[in-house]
Amino acid sequence: MKVNFFIDENQSEYIDFHVKKLTPAMQLVVDELQKQDVVLWGYQEKIVTPLKLDEIIRIRTESAEVYAQDMGGVYKVKHRIYQLVELLPDNFIQISSGEIVNFNFIDHLKLSGKGNIVLILNNGDETYVSRRYVSKIKRRLGI
Repeated sequence: MKVNFFIDENQSEYIDFHVKKLTPAMQLVVDELQKQDVVLWGYQEKIVTPLKLDEIIRIRTESAEVYAQDMGGVYKVKHRIYQLVELLPDNFIQISSGEIVNFNFIDHLKLSGKGNIVLILNNGDETYVSRRYVSKIKRRLGI
């Protein structure tokens, strides 16, 4: 397959695909590219801020509200976890029904003899993978 990049800072960005047929692998590429344009808005009191996806450490539910955490703080988000799982790129991994973590911010894991996994994040926070998601996480991490 031939791939061309034409770099012009004055041109608006777009992508054209010229293919004989749309394969599932190509559809995954398209889906991932479209997810890159997702803008997540974070609310702190009366301030609304666009959050940079590559800076979000984790997103979790707390007291029926959804919060996104980055190095700058914690922001309320107006989406539900199940919606964010569909919207966010593949570097975000759902680890429980109420939490998603950014794969790029995982420092290391603690594995227990009983099969439990504790994720240690780059900022020092610990979070637990629910039993329901353990096999999915192991598959994703290749362990």
